[in-house]
Amino acid sequence: MVENRGKLMWASFLTLIAAGMGFGVRTGTLAEWAKQFGFTQVELGTITGGGLTGFGVVILIASLVIDRIGYKAVLLLAFLLHVLSVGITLAATPVYAAMGKDATYQCLFWGIFIFAIANGLCEAVINPLIANIYPERKTHYLNILHAGWPAGLILGGIVGYLFLGANAAATQLRWEIVLGLYLLPAIWYGLIVLKEHFPESDVKKAGISFGQMLAEFASPILLFLLVLHACVGYVELGTDSWITNITETLTGNGFLLFIYTSAIMFVLRFFAGPIVERINPLGLLCISTV
Repeated sequence: MVENRGKLMWASFLTLIAAGMGFGVRTGTLAEWAKQFGFTQVELGTITGGGLTGFGVVILIASLVIDRIGYKAVLLLAFLLHVLSVGITLAATPVYAAMGKDATYQCLFWGIFIFAIANGLCEAVINPLIANIYPERKTHYLNILHAGWPAGLILGGIVGYLFLGANAAATQLRWEIVLGLYLLPAIWYGLIVLKEHFPESDVKKAGISFGQMLAEFASPILLFLLVLHACVGYVELGTDSWITNITETLTGNGFLLFIYTSAIMFVLRFFAGPIVERINPLGLLCISTV
């Protein structure tokens, strides 16, 4: 048993909270960016789209090298990119004043793109890491781990509801302050990763070669599941990027419905372990699809 696995689990959970908070707050900043910088809906869509593209691609690439580099190095890189993404994104306002709209577009696009790369690196590490340190109940702890994503969405939704935009429930703050709050969980997981020891990957411990791993990846079943998962991600993340704007006219404040749906996801993920153990993963996938 890995002695510090509780701390590694918490660090992994915090990476998803940071990702969820950044994503959740950003759903409400689109309207602010349109007002402040004059972006059209198409331009805002391509900015957020950069955040989705980088996320998917980097998971595939990072998964090929993590066994050689190690979990710790990749998570430290992810932490540095999370910090860098905040700096680039928050520079949008002074860049707009000095260089105009086009430069601001590039600033926001690359800030979000780097944020997505950081999230992708975290995802590529934390899934095999948790399966590694909790071999006795992998599915249960992986479900608990991924409750971190909706937990971050809830936190992001709450701070957005309270402090973002003209309809802020508490007081309106600059979008830069609200968006920068996802640095708090990012710094927290970064400190844990810096101090803790990480185990070798299951692949490295088993002595599986790079060629063998690629051969397994080329399995038709695995590739088919990869395509299906990409479709699910497109529906979830693509829609969620705009959901607060879409539901604004229905609720008066789009963050409220966003928080509600994220809370449902959090509860179901956190307590999904016993359900999966009773009906198996494929049965749960079938029920969810229906």
